[in-house]
Amino acid sequence: MSEPRPATGPEPSEREAARERQSHVRHELRAPLAVMYPLLSLLRDEATGPLTATQREYVDMMERSVGRMNALVTSAAESGWLDCGAAPVEPTAVSLRDVAEEAVSLLKAGDGLAHVQVVTAGPDAVAWADREHLRCIVRDLVDNAVRYAPGHAVTVEVGVGSDGASAVLAVRDEGPGMCTEDLRRAFDFGFRGEAASEADGAGLGAGLWTCRRLAGLNGGTVELDSSKGEGTTVTVRLPTPAV
Repeated sequence: MSEPRPATGPEPSEREAARERQSHVRHELRAPLAVMYPLLSLLRDEATGPLTATQREYVDMMERSVGRMNALVTSAAESGWLDCGAAPVEPTAVSLRDVAEEAVSLLKAGDGLAHVQVVTAGPDAVAWADREHLRCIVRDLVDNAVRYAPGHAVTVEVGVGSDGASAVLAVRDEGPGMCTEDLRRAFDFGFRGEAASEADGAGLGAGLWTCRRLAGLNGGTVELDSSKGEGTTVTVRLPTPAV
């Protein structure tokens, strides 16, 4: 008779396992950068000997490339692109106002942004959705609005749809808006439009793609309304809990 197996405690949930894997990926992506940064600093400061004009030019080019890579990794981690949708959908009753205020508070704490406001239209809208997915959606949309419409007012409005059976979240900015071609391709994976290309910092071009995918997994939709020079509005519609 075989020996009984010792108790090892409950197995981690699939969501927890996915989080652990993604945390490992983020760590591994950043590890080489942690080595390159100080080495480049030593070269730039001529700690290993004087540089020729051409060598300094090459060091500057490498430093910019490493900085861009670090920005891309940070964008992937903070936008939720690396971990969103890695686990099965686990819907619960989620207050859109609570999630929106949480996302905006984190942005304000990190960047001192005072021009982002959460507005509630009517009673609180409660969505039947995966909270982590919804958190990713709100965070990506607000981050996009702040990044690509810097200095312009951004409004996050939550409410119940006119049909009474949907929870609606709309992120509006008064930024540069999108041209017709950018609007047509906005949800394409990896696409970065004119405003994104002109904005400072790196991006993956996966924000709107991720939002639409996650909304779809939760039975919702994402609509985009924008005109050149007239700002952008992204509207997310999600189902509400069954009565």
